[in-house]
Formats: sequence, C-alpha cells, structure tokens
Amino acid sequence: MAWRGRRIASWLLTGMACGVLSACQVMNGWSDSLPGCEELESSALHAEEDGLPVFHLFFAPSLPEEDGDQPARLFSWGRCSSVEAKLRGHTSRAFPKRSYTLTFPPSARFEDPLLDAGFTGRRKLVLISPFNDNSYLRSRLAFTLWNRMSPEHLQVKTGSAILYLNGKYWGLYTVADHVDGELLAAQGLDAEGELFKAIGFEANFSRHTLEGSLKSSLTAGFEKKEGQPRSGRGAYESILAFTEFVADADAETFRAERGSWMETRDYEDWWIFATLVHTNDSVSKNAYHYRAPGAEGLWRFIPWDLDTSFGQAWNTWRIAPELLSDFSDRNLLFARMLADPSIAGPMRERYRDLLRGELREEEVLGLIEQYSRELAAAARRDEAHWGKAYRDFRRWRRRTDFTTYDEEIEYLRQWVHARWRLLEQQLP
Repeated sequence: MAWRGRRIASWLLTGMACGVLSACQVMNGWSDSLPGCEELESSALHAEEDGLPVFHLFFAPSLPEEDGDQPARLFSWGRCSSVEAKLRGHTSRAFPKRSYTLTFPPSARFEDPLLDAGFTGRRKLVLISPFNDNSYLRSRLAFTLWNRMSPEHLQVKTGSAILYLNGKYWGLYTVADHVDGELLAAQGLDAEGELFKAIGFEANFSRHTLEGSLKSSLTAGFEKKEGQPRSGRGAYESILAFTEFVADADAETFRAERGSWMETRDYEDWWIFATLVHTNDSVSKNAYHYRAPGAEGLWRFIPWDLDTSFGQAWNTWRIAPELLSDFSDRNLLFARMLADPSIAGPMRERYRDLLRGELREEEVLGLIEQYSRELAAAARRDEAHWGKAYRDFRRWRRRTDFTTYDEEIEYLRQWVHARWRLLEQQLP
C-alpha cells in the first residue's frame, strides 16, 4: 500500500510540476504507463469540489497530436475506469484547454446519477472545453432549451464537472452525451440506422456553396458516423438523395412530400432554435442527421457545437440581440420552408407558442440563474486559472470589451431579455 501511495503521489507531482503540455517527458504518442485502478481507488482523490463532480483523467504526460483513441484512466466518484480518450474538435484543438472524447468498456459503462439528473449506462462521454465561453454555461443552456422544446426531440444531456489531468487542475468542463448509434438506440431508434455529421458549410442542402459556386458533390460537408457501408460506394446515397430532394423538388412536390423524407417537426424546430439563440455557426455545419434503415425511415435532426449562441460568436465576439437573421441564405432547407406560406405560417405560430410556453423568457432566465449559481465557485476558480490565457488568445485578443465571469452572466441575462422582447414583436 505504501508503494502504491508513493507511485500515485509521483504521478500527481509530475502532473503538477510539468503539466500535460510540457516537455518534461519526450514520448511518441500516448503511453501505457498509467497508474493502476487499485492505486487510484486507494488514493485520496477528491470526488467533488465547488459542489461539482471531479473527473481525474490520467494519460501520458506528453499530450499527442495524432487522432485516435489512446489508453487512459478516469477516476470519478471513487470509481476507476480504464478508458480510451482522444482529442476532439477542430477549432478547439488550438485552445490551451482542449476537449476530449472518453470511451468506456462495454462492461463498465459510465454511471453518475448526480450529473444532470443522471448519466447512466453511457459508453461515451464528451468533455467540452468552455475556453471560449466565460459564462461557462452556453452549451448547457442551449441543449437544455432544445430538449425542452419537445419531448420528441432527440435529447442530448449535459452537465458540468471539474477536470484534473494527471493530477493537475485543468478547470471547469461541460460534460455531454456523445451522439452516436448507442445514444440514439437508447432513445428508441434503430441502432443500424445511418448517422451523418455536417462538418462543413457545404452541408447546406443546396447544389451551390455559400459563395454561390456549383458544388463538386452534393455530399460535400457531410461525414458518415454510423451505418453501413461506412465508406465507398453507396455510403452516402441516402444523404445524397435527401439533399437532391431539398435542392431540386418543385414547390408543390416539396410541400406534399417533405413529410415522407423527414420528421418535419425536427427540421422546423431546428430553424426556430437557430434563430432564437442565434446559433449562426450551427445552421448548416455542426449538426447531425439520422435516418433509420428501410424505405420508411425519416430523417431526424440533432444539434451540436452550441458555443456560438446567446450573443457571442465562436471567437467570443459579441452578437447584438437586435441582429435577426432567418439563415435562409445559409441553409436551403430553411429557405424552402420559409418560402411556402403553408409551412412558414404554422412554423411561426409554433415559434410564438414556444415563446409563451416552454421557452418563455422567465424560464430561460430561471435556467441562467440556476446554472450560474451551480457554477459560480468553479467558474471563478477557472477564471483565475485560465483568465489571462483567455484574454491573450490570438483569435480574440483584439477585443476591448472583455468581461469577468459575473459580468458575462449579466450580459447573458440582458441579451436574453432584449432578444425575447424583440422576438415578441418581430419574428425573423
């Protein structure tokens, strides 16, 4: 036991002294030289700090740049898991505080009944870095609103936790579901269905790019994540056919047949959601589209990457609440729905009903209060640790309107108040 204590202490001290980005140890990729679960479970690692769960993630002291899952250990709530971990995201890889995907063994799935009313039986989790969101709650708030818009929506759970990397405090993170076949199957969908992620602005359901030039392929901007075949001939036939329908159907055919292609409420609510909180980085790319196998399978929508929302762009620059856009120039599917009064009229009426009901201002402000109280101590600690790096980051260091955590929460409140008041008078 003493030997185990010395070894785990060595890991903790190495992490504290070197940090995961240092050159204390030169290694090619990640290492299998990890602390054992017995050692971690016998150590005195905190399970909770600042009222939030703590994740202790251990991997090689030299953080790799290559893609792919690598061995790691996760210790949380007194339980150790041998997991696989990888860096995730494109833009966020440039952040000093990065995002990760964790994969758990099938026989030892993640369980945390206290995290956002219960993450149970999860095979994968996403640890989202809020480095570009000093409110620390935009992603959680946006996903919560999407979930509350309709119980029929495909749900993405989120929560918050504190992360330590190799024993070193790494700050406040948003914990989210990983969108994949298992998550969708748990919500009643066919695990054999096809799942595509829109990874580029070209995934706009048009024959043209945003700049107006003809696309080389209608599948440009989409990446297949689930379903067979994963690559090669036939892999993208379904999303190609969907895009061709949206791009080429005449107005009467689009109106009459769209319900045989898609779950119309999902895609109408996508437009409402995008214009409500101004997710202008997630109106073509940063979205998931799922279709069950077979001729009767309908396309479903799941949002993703929601740090651009509630008054800021992905690079933290401010977006005024008065800026109303219908995003019809960014997504042809939106344009097709808005161009048909028989679709647009009921869609806008649902918008008004949501603003008076599930998404009314008082509910949204109440969520901001709830989350900000929950996160306050952890957010201020993270701000003290990462604040200078945040303000000095090259993508936004020219800003002259930086806020503290408390000021950003007030900015968020005022943005919602002004935005909701405007939408009551004028929908996009």
